[in-house]
Amino acid sequence: MLERNNSSNRILSMEVESSSDPVENRSYNVADCKYARRHKRKRKICMLVLCAYMLLAITYTILNFAVFRPKRPTISLNSIILQDLAVSADTAKLKVFLNITLNGTIWVENPNRVSFQYEDINPYIEYGDEKVGDVHIPAGKIGPRTTTTMNFTMIIMADRLSSDPNLFSDVVEKGMLPLTVYVKLRGKVKLNVLFKIKVKVSTRCHLSLDIRMATTANQSCHSKIKL
Repeated sequence: MLERNNSSNRILSMEVESSSDPVENRSYNVADCKYARRHKRKRKICMLVLCAYMLLAITYTILNFAVFRPKRPTISLNSIILQDLAVSADTAKLKVFLNITLNGTIWVENPNRVSFQYEDINPYIEYGDEKVGDVHIPAGKIGPRTTTTMNFTMIIMADRLSSDPNLFSDVVEKGMLPLTVYVKLRGKVKLNVLFKIKVKVSTRCHLSLDIRMATTANQSCHSKIKL
């Protein structure tokens, strides 16, 4: 009799457990579905925000390079004028001594919609392969769509000129002193906080000093730009 009661109790408990399982499973499945839907919704929102940021970044970049597209600044050595010339010659020793002072004008145009910041400018002059004079122009800024004129005075070093063996022939016999002037301009165009474009501009001018007429002649310039 006792065994029958125990077996019936076990059967009853198994039925109760089996009857309770579907409810627990259903509640568990509903919770999972709600969590999955919330997670999927958050993921969609994150993707939409990310796409919006990417679209803004692309639009911002396009506007910077389309509207504020960097353009090449232009530099030119407008004129070189002989301010002072003193010549003395020693025909016995085939020596010539010169004191030369030149005035120059540099013209820089910034065609960009933003300012152009340039570094120190150091124009220099060569006779043959020897640097015989230079001058310093401090760094500065050129406003948007602005043209700036820079004037300088350069004194040629007489000792470096007199050491050249071709000087006597050029000055006394030919009466013309060939010189080359170099100007290099380095700077950057700052479009915004993120974008900065570096610019390098150089110009080279060949000219001759007419010793007899005390003036400059045959001046020609060539520019090179690297953006």
